[in-house]
Amino acid sequence: MKLITYSKALLFGAIAVLLFYTHNQLIAFFSQFTLPEKLVPTAQRVMIAYCVIEAARLIIIATYRPANQKLKRDNFIIGVSHLAKVLYGMLAIVLVLSLFNITVKEAITTLSLIAAAIVLITKDYISNLINGMYLTFAKVINVGDQVQIENHKGRILDITLTNVHLLNDDDDIIYIPNNKVFSSEIINYTRRELKKSNLEFEIENGLIKDADWLQQEIIVSLGELNDLIQPDTHNLKVQSLKFQFTHFKFQYVLRDPLNKDDDRKVRRHVIRFILKLTYELSEKE
Repeated sequence: MKLITYSKALLFGAIAVLLFYTHNQLIAFFSQFTLPEKLVPTAQRVMIAYCVIEAARLIIIATYRPANQKLKRDNFIIGVSHLAKVLYGMLAIVLVLSLFNITVKEAITTLSLIAAAIVLITKDYISNLINGMYLTFAKVINVGDQVQIENHKGRILDITLTNVHLLNDDDDIIYIPNNKVFSSEIINYTRRELKKSNLEFEIENGLIKDADWLQQEIIVSLGELNDLIQPDTHNLKVQSLKFQFTHFKFQYVLRDPLNKDDDRKVRRHVIRFILKLTYELSEKE
């Protein structure tokens, strides 16, 4: 795979060199056609710049080794691709201007008011784009991370120039704008040293007199599912004591913390056990 990527980079580099050394011949050839004066030289420079950028992008992708070898797409690779797209867009604008015999310098000086208006109109999109670039290179979140962004919790599927794609526990894909992600508090469960799973529930006061007893009952009820959990990582916390209910949080660390199916099995069992236990205890009252 890397050999193919290097071959593509070499091809783009060769095209850039060829275009550079055939500058005068190309201008002489296209001079026989009725074309805008600045189109041919500008198009040639744009093509050289495109080939150089694409060759550099491919070389970076081929030589870069992500920290997590299991990931096919790393944040840095995504960021490099985003940066290349931005540069390609700028080259396209330069090429369009050349159709009207306008240089970039002339466009900046003569169209400054229009440019300012365009910036004001598209400031939210530009801000979204810049924040997307920051998220990819800063590695606050990475593709594959289990995170919580505001009230949305799930796994990062992709980070684009405009939004973050999040897969939640219901297998719904949520598209969150980069601006919102940038300004929100983010909990990254994957980056924790111990990737604990948390399950919160409430039980009516008076049914449970001892939290340690309840923790032991949950552990025993798990049976063979305990094989999915690291030993001695079970923990039942009392989050808060209210007038009618006590708020508990049951925590555990899976042997494979990123295995979503194992986490679902444990969660489903604990929830059903709590429902059954509270019903049996209320019947005895």
